[in-house]
Amino acid sequence: MKKLIVFLMIITAVPLLGEKIYRVLSRGAILDKSTGLVWTRCPLSTDNKPIYDFNCKGTKKIYTWADAKNVCEGLVYEGRSDWRLPTIRELQSIVFFHHNPTTTSNFSQVVEQVFPNAVTPSDISNDYSAFWGVYCFADSCYQHYWSSTNRAGFTDLIWAINFHTGVVQWDSYYQKDWGGNDMLDKPKRKSVRCVAGP
Repeated sequence: MKKLIVFLMIITAVPLLGEKIYRVLSRGAILDKSTGLVWTRCPLSTDNKPIYDFNCKGTKKIYTWADAKNVCEGLVYEGRSDWRLPTIRELQSIVFFHHNPTTTSNFSQVVEQVFPNAVTPSDISNDYSAFWGVYCFADSCYQHYWSSTNRAGFTDLIWAINFHTGVVQWDSYYQKDWGGNDMLDKPKRKSVRCVAGP
């Protein structure tokens, strides 16, 4: 009897663990039906707007954290002007641990049919964290995406996600020297994906 009850509990819980449902609203916007959030399909590009290609093929621009916040808040795109830099929880909501990223395919931990080219081979080759696994020690971190969330108690530490590995980490605005001091002439730059909605 106990086995039957456990089996029924598992069968009942399975639909709750199913895949997220996304809806393509337009060439450049995606609705996450489980959260009600609307995402830019592609990361931001050199014109401070998302790459406007259905497969997100184009030049990805990386931003300082302050610039990332300003660009998202000032974005008017796909008929919306309520874009913002996502919180760390919002960014985590699109991470989908569905494979082990490799250097030949499956570069990111997001649903690639929904968010194509979130991480590309050149992102990985430009990013020291590909070798260290988590942290980006360089000033240019293409596979890392900024959030708007500060680490509790620290105004200069910001949470980010490495979309290649799915790892959440905090990082400072600037590179550090060997003594742990900020190198103010070398601000860190990461990729940006804006969000809108509830």
